[in-house]
Amino acid sequence: MRFEAVFLACYALVLVGAAGGLHRLGKMDTSPWRSRALAGHRRQVPGPPPTDGTDWPHSEAGRINTLVALVTALSAVTLAIVGLARNHRPIEIAVLGAVAFAAAAATLGLARAFTRGSRARS
Repeated sequence: MRFEAVFLACYALVLVGAAGGLHRLGKMDTSPWRSRALAGHRRQVPGPPPTDGTDWPHSEAGRINTLVALVTALSAVTLAIVGLARNHRPIEIAVLGAVAFAAAAATLGLARAFTRGSRARS
């Protein structure tokens, strides 16, 4: 197996892992009204937290992270397909094909999560 095929397979797997980490990071709650960062401010300001859309940048942070993860996973698919086009030994085809399949599955899952998030908010 050539070094190029091994490098492309490993790099694509690292990209898939990074995409999974970015998607998971997007699930964290970033609202300053629900975090402990502004606990002192909440004690000074009476009343409930604002609900008139002032929480906007924090409400979309998860979708942005999922979109970046989707682009990262799509890059992994592209790398694996280009590797398949350049390397034709049977073992290289098997390894790069498995990596391409895993990256495509991750891409489809992230695409579903991204579109599901947009329907839930509209």
